[in-house]
Amino acid sequence: MPVLLLAVAFAALLGSNYLNDQLHENLGEVATDDSVPPGVGTPLVSTRRLTPLLAPSLTEPDFFDTLDGIMAAAPSSACVHVTLDDRAPPLYESNASIQVMPSEAFLLLTLATAHKELGPDHAYSTSVLSVVPMEDGVVNGDIYIVGGGDPLLLTPEFVATLDEGENRLHTPIEQLAQDLVDDGLALVTGAVVGDATRYDDLLYVGSWPPNIIESQNIGTLLALQFDDGWVQFPVPDSAVEGEEAVEETTEGTVGYQAAENPPFYAAALFDDMLEARDVVIRRSPRSEAVPEGEEAYTLATIESAPLSEHYQQILDNRDIETTELLLKEIGQVTSGTGSTRAGSRAVETVLAGVGVDVDEFQVLQFDGSGLDPANVATCPVFTALFDSDEFSPFFHELLPTAAEDTSLQTRFAGVESPERIRAFSGGSSNGTAMIGYIDIGRGQEMTFAFIANQQDVSDNQALRELEDRIVRHLATLRAKPSLDDIGLEPLRVS
Repeated sequence: MPVLLLAVAFAALLGSNYLNDQLHENLGEVATDDSVPPGVGTPLVSTRRLTPLLAPSLTEPDFFDTLDGIMAAAPSSACVHVTLDDRAPPLYESNASIQVMPSEAFLLLTLATAHKELGPDHAYSTSVLSVVPMEDGVVNGDIYIVGGGDPLLLTPEFVATLDEGENRLHTPIEQLAQDLVDDGLALVTGAVVGDATRYDDLLYVGSWPPNIIESQNIGTLLALQFDDGWVQFPVPDSAVEGEEAVEETTEGTVGYQAAENPPFYAAALFDDMLEARDVVIRRSPRSEAVPEGEEAYTLATIESAPLSEHYQQILDNRDIETTELLLKEIGQVTSGTGSTRAGSRAVETVLAGVGVDVDEFQVLQFDGSGLDPANVATCPVFTALFDSDEFSPFFHELLPTAAEDTSLQTRFAGVESPERIRAFSGGSSNGTAMIGYIDIGRGQEMTFAFIANQQDVSDNQALRELEDRIVRHLATLRAKPSLDDIGLEPLRVS
């Protein structure tokens, strides 16, 4: 019997060697680099066949089932899209093709486009020009304060209205007046004239519905304006000196009132700043463009902080005016037209550059801040942007982690290593959006986008709770060893 068994084993070995030789004659050798012979999907002996066993999703068998259960409770206008290390197909998706209103998340598209087209060091310039040179401290004619689109030309009175917790980044316009005086300006025989012609003359985004404009929460959007274009705004008690009375609205409280002609109002304020410094100005302020064809002399210039600081101010304050003026600046620089539409076309170009077809992904952008309720997009638009080689470093640097941001800290308290979550969170009364990254260990990272809309609700609390559940669950995922970690070798090396 032992001899018989040995003979059978020897025959089986000869047969397997023959089949193996025939296999490699037909398919070629399995190379050391795990390459695949022509016509073969994957070699029979390949580390690729271990990929399903090593996929992070199998860390928890019911991982996807839990996500499905959470999304089952979401409104119909809700989507999730999750990628892993920018690999296709997505790790998880739900309603990925439906259109949703991203609300404040649209400002991420504006910031990315500004970063590419303008650069983080770009600064706005506000200048004072004249068509005659200053001689012995006298300008024999008008001086023009020419707006460069700076959205943060703020007076000390307006800065005092900002809450202590707000980002108070601004360009101190009174410094421009002081610079003129320091250079010897003493007399202007003409007027201070405001020039806002760098951008179009639309005070607001043309597609905004009346209720947005009438809410008195949005300042104007011209290339030259002080204090967001407000001619009246609430002044805190601490900023009112002595017994000075504060004008009240009909409701009995100090309110906001936008200037009908922001460049004229800016010129009038600048006139006051100069006169307060003993400059004599003979004529009343007005607004118009610097005359064409005339040689212009630059008397003084003030530059804003670089855009890299504006990005943070926008995120900290969710500053609508700053974002919308940034979109107009993008339009001016990329096409020579300082308009919302020109800026939006530049956004479309940037998205196309990272593989987002605005038609296929159903992107409709009407403003830069996401305020317009007609804005729509799909969740994969944001994961594609965040995953792109060009913008992934930008968003990793820009967005806070759940260990840094107070709001995210509160929402994700108890999550293991909250610094692994880096995200943007925004929304409106009837919508919410969270987009970001989660480090799952071993050098692997998820990119996720969750956006949900729900009409006829007074607040988005229920949607935010759903959002928290999604992100908390995603954060439970842990990577398994990669193929490189295991270092398996092919069975046969030629």
